[in-house]
Amino acid sequence: MTQTLFNGRYKIGDVFSDNGGMGIVYAAVDTLCSNNQVLIKTTRYDAGRNAKHFQYTKEEAEKFVKQTRAILEWEKKLIVRFRNEGLNNIPSPNHFFYDRSMTLKETYGKNDSPYQLSDETLNSEPFLVLELIDGTILSEAMRTEEFRKKLEVNLLMLARELLTIFVRLHKPFTVGSAPACFIYQDLKPANIICSPGDYYTLIDFGAVTMRLDDKTTEPTAGCITAGYAGPEAEGGRECYIDSRFDLYSLGVTLWEAVTLIDPQSRGEFPKLSGGEMVGKGVSDGFIRLVEKALQRDPERRFSSAGEMRRVVMETLRSRLVG
Repeated sequence: MTQTLFNGRYKIGDVFSDNGGMGIVYAAVDTLCSNNQVLIKTTRYDAGRNAKHFQYTKEEAEKFVKQTRAILEWEKKLIVRFRNEGLNNIPSPNHFFYDRSMTLKETYGKNDSPYQLSDETLNSEPFLVLELIDGTILSEAMRTEEFRKKLEVNLLMLARELLTIFVRLHKPFTVGSAPACFIYQDLKPANIICSPGDYYTLIDFGAVTMRLDDKTTEPTAGCITAGYAGPEAEGGRECYIDSRFDLYSLGVTLWEAVTLIDPQSRGEFPKLSGGEMVGKGVSDGFIRLVEKALQRDPERRFSSAGEMRRVVMETLRSRLVG
């Protein structure tokens, strides 16, 4: 690709994050704004299991491109909405534009029947420009000596901030006459940035879904991560989750940060034991909190993010006073 500036202003640098899903994030500089550093998120299509969408026909490939782009456009709408409503601890969207794709090739298909994607498809890629957040992702920070010196306090403060976000996401509203709410759906250590001053940011809103009536909706229904997903999603029931799904994923995240065991090593919907946190630098109260979030029956978990946040605050106060 000969293009050096996107939208006439952004110079793309190295890959900042590529979690293997449908998004890829680049470090970049804004040449029209004092070369300020930014992050630019765009779509990715043909890696791993997604490559099959480009093996057959042009129509199938372009349909998949359209569906994948809809997720990034959905993410932009969500973070703009929540930032405008005063929700902190989420990325700040700086800009959104369309330009030539960095992750599509012109020619696809099998060797005996190649096809070319249209110029319209190649030149209409969405790009989401985000603030560059100073910090370290939790999956790295939780292994450092500095983080583990105040492990329980750090994790309680992190949980407090995430639950504050979930209270807002889970707040019910109506679409027509149907009840609705948002579900983050894909919480894991890779989606949390730990910054100086005990500040935590929840990133990657690309998987956020809306529960409408009794099921979640497109374009993100079922965008979950094995190992962190509540067992109620097992057996092809991903679209029937409710807000308590996020509380389970938070429990898994806290459990992993304490034990340093990758839950994905235990299978798709593993049974995680609070006993494995004993002797790892956290109190019995903290363990009980996590165990409740990890209940496999949603009815036995905290009933809401607000209820779990109250318990987190009580546990945090006892730790700070003690």
